Amino acid sequence: MTIDLKKIKQQIRILDPRQEFKEATFEYEIRYDPLTSRQGRVISYRFSLPEVPDLTEMIENTQKICPFCPEVIDKFAARFPKDFIPEGMIREGDATLVPNLMPYSKYGAVVVLSKRHYLRMKDFTEEIIINALRACQEYFKQVKSFDPKVKYFSIGWNYMPIAGGSIVHPHMQVEADEYPFMYHRDILQASEEYYKKNSSIFWEDLIAKEKEIGERYVGETGNVTWLAPFLPRGKIMPDIMGIFRDVDSILNISESDLLDFANGLCRVLHYLSDQNFYSLNIAIYSGITMEDSFWTNARIVARGLFPPANVSDHDHIQRFNDEFCACRLPEEICSEAKVYFN
Repeated sequence: MTIDLKKIKQQIRILDPRQEFKEATFEYEIRYDPLTSRQGRVISYRFSLPEVPDLTEMIENTQKICPFCPEVIDKFAARFPKDFIPEGMIREGDATLVPNLMPYSKYGAVVVLSKRHYLRMKDFTEEIIINALRACQEYFKQVKSFDPKVKYFSIGWNYMPIAGGSIVHPHMQVEADEYPFMYHRDILQASEEYYKKNSSIFWEDLIAKEKEIGERYVGETGNVTWLAPFLPRGKIMPDIMGIFRDVDSILNISESDLLDFANGLCRVLHYLSDQNFYSLNIAIYSGITMEDSFWTNARIVARGLFPPANVSDHDHIQRFNDEFCACRLPEEICSEAKVYFN
């Protein structure tokens, strides 16, 4: 096992007006992602919990023009060509998968999770999540059969407008392409390099290391391990990772794996909801079938605006310096989240 959890501690001295200008010392850490070596900064600064706004007016107004509500989806949703998917769409329970009218990949699609226009985080059930992922998996299999050159699969979820969701009705973006997104490419390549160098799988070594240390190991739901990543991608918000153990590709996720993941994700959603978050981003990254170096995994980062000035969670450090700066230690997030896995 050669997992390197590298961090550099730095100190800053100031004359603090909150302590009658006595000298005070603050610390921050420069951390390096153990897979990609990407650099980021972490400080411990405890913000007040965000306030949950009254969403009633927004939900009512968006429902009037929503293309994903059950009474209009057959009229307004796009269809797949008959030579690709003869039925034009894929349905699993209440989940419906259709082409994305704003595609970012060769086979971009959208899966509508529920017939209900709005769901709170605590309203998402294992059944809702499993049906959506089943639809995604079936779509990926049909893409692979139709176009064998496509081998990169991923799923993204922008839940609510402050997370980039242009439609309130719960839906995920489904991506299949010959060319991966940049971060997806980076972790695939880094995993392969790690495997060649160490003759072991990074994700298996990471789980073993985090279990041994215990500071960021959240828990397990069956075949899925949950961690608070060493280098967070959320500024003020919790960042949680779920790893499908020994699952190379989304194409090969079993029914029991889907249940395990849905169970864990519902626990994470309850945790975030209890922290007053009502919005999030999720990404699920697939490996490539029959390639041994990568395990399919997910990242969940809450999104929010913070009082009193409704501070955004994006700033110049991320936007222009291509670096994540987290104001909460992942070890703190782990201690909060693991309660929901007991």
